[in-house]
Amino acid sequence: MKKAKTTIDILMVVVLLLLMAYSLVGECAHEVIGIGMFALFLAHHVVNRKWWTNLFKGKYRPARMLNTAVNILLAVAMVLQPVSGVLLSKHVLKEVMVDGAAGTLRTIHMAVPYWSFLLMGFHLGLHIRMVSGNLRKRFGAKSKTAIVVFSILFAGYGVYAFIKRGIGDYLLMKVGFAFFDTQESTALFLLDYAAVMALTAGIGYMIQNRLMNIKRKAGK
Repeated sequence: MKKAKTTIDILMVVVLLLLMAYSLVGECAHEVIGIGMFALFLAHHVVNRKWWTNLFKGKYRPARMLNTAVNILLAVAMVLQPVSGVLLSKHVLKEVMVDGAAGTLRTIHMAVPYWSFLLMGFHLGLHIRMVSGNLRKRFGAKSKTAIVVFSILFAGYGVYAFIKRGIGDYLLMKVGFAFFDTQESTALFLLDYAAVMALTAGIGYMIQNRLMNIKRKAGK
C-alpha cells in the first residue's frame, strides 16, 4: 500500500506539471491528461481514506489545522478543475460543452489549476519530513547537505520563474486566456513550473517546521 501511495503521489505531480503546459502538449492531450489527473486524485483519496474517517477525531493543534485546511482547499480545487474543464471540452467530452457560460467557465478554469498547483506544492512541503527521512535512509546522512543546498537554489529559481510566468495574474483571475510561446522548449517550461512547486513546497515545509517546534516547546 505504501508503494502504491508513493507511486500515485509522484504521478500526480508529473501529470499536474504536464497539465500546466496546456498548448505545448495540445488541447486534446490536455483533456486526456486532465481526465487522468482526476482519476489519480480519486485514487489518492481512496488509498488515504483514513484521513477522512479521522477528520473529526483527536485534537486540532496549529499544525493539524493547517494541514487540514490545505487538504480541503486542494480537494475543492481538484474537483472544480475537471468540472470546469469538462464543460469547456472541445474534444474528448465535447457533447457536454456549455457555450453560454464559456467566458465564466474559462476564467475559473484558468485560475483554479494555478491554485491547485500551488496548493499541491504547499501540501508536499507539509510532508517533506517524511520524504527527506526516506532519502536519508536510501542515500545516507551525508546526502542531506547536498539535498538542502539544491532545494534552496531550486526554490530560489522558483521565485524568478513565478514572476517570469506571470503566475500571480492567473491566481487573481486577471487572465482569461493562457499565453504560451509555442517555440519554447517544453522541458524549460516544465523546469520553471517544477521550480515554482519547489518554492511553495519550501514555504509549506518552513511553516510546518515552525509549528512543530512550537508544539514541542509547549510540550516541555
